[in-house]
Amino acid sequence: MAQSPSSLEGFPKGEFAAFSTAKMTHFLPYSQDTTTKDLKGFFGTNFQYLTKTPIGRLKIEIPNTEPLIVQYGEIIARFTNGKFKVIDSNYFHKNFNDPLVDEDSKGIY
Repeated sequence: MAQSPSSLEGFPKGEFAAFSTAKMTHFLPYSQDTTTKDLKGFFGTNFQYLTKTPIGRLKIEIPNTEPLIVQYGEIIARFTNGKFKVIDSNYFHKNFNDPLVDEDSKGIY
């Protein structure tokens, strides 16, 4: 039985950055509010390898990488080496500092 995704409460609605040890990572919380514009901005040239399923899951199939499935309530991480990982908020809080946000609590990236 799959675990239900953790809550995205407290995260910016759009892309943001945070630090882990000394490396910056960019994140995109995935929810029903995530737009095509958000995805294009976050994935850049890799946007062409995304497929949204009828039930809202996002399939990421970048050549020469393992396919990833993202569901609402999860977070997509883009590392400095260009690789992607799907995490939940528990993983984020264990491994990263607080999101970098502006004075309006919007994500900085």
